[in-house]
Amino acid sequence: MASVEAGSRQLHNLARLLKESGDRELRKELLRGIRDSNKGTIRKVRANAEATLPKRGGLAAKVARSKIATRSRVSGTNIGVKIRGTDPRVNLNRLDDGKLRHPVFGNRRNWAEQSVPRGWFSEPIRDDLPRILRDIHQVVAEVADKIQRRI
Repeated sequence: MASVEAGSRQLHNLARLLKESGDRELRKELLRGIRDSNKGTIRKVRANAEATLPKRGGLAAKVARSKIATRSRVSGTNIGVKIRGTDPRVNLNRLDDGKLRHPVFGNRRNWAEQSVPRGWFSEPIRDDLPRILRDIHQVVAEVADKIQRRI
């Protein structure tokens, strides 16, 4: 699993307001807006995996098909947003660190470690982070405004 996280005081405050208001539709709207703000970035991560990881043996395609999703928490103590990638067949954290461990010519008794480009997962997210945060703050402001109008 590889992930990049972001949280903010504004999101914490909105989470408190959402809880107090009890409005489930606004909560859904907030979570949908957060997910939508990351869709383009997730496409960039997949494209970067295809472009930078080794194609031989199908690794690039396999990683590009991995589950990459936005996880949002707007309740409890760990309020924030994560973009996570998981794949039971590939250690995405090590791969993002530039390390690939694989069997030599399919021989599962003989393994090798290979260097691959670092940051295939985290770099596209870091590049988009200012836009992602701006979009999330906009969604938070819109939902907060709707809560204030209803109170």
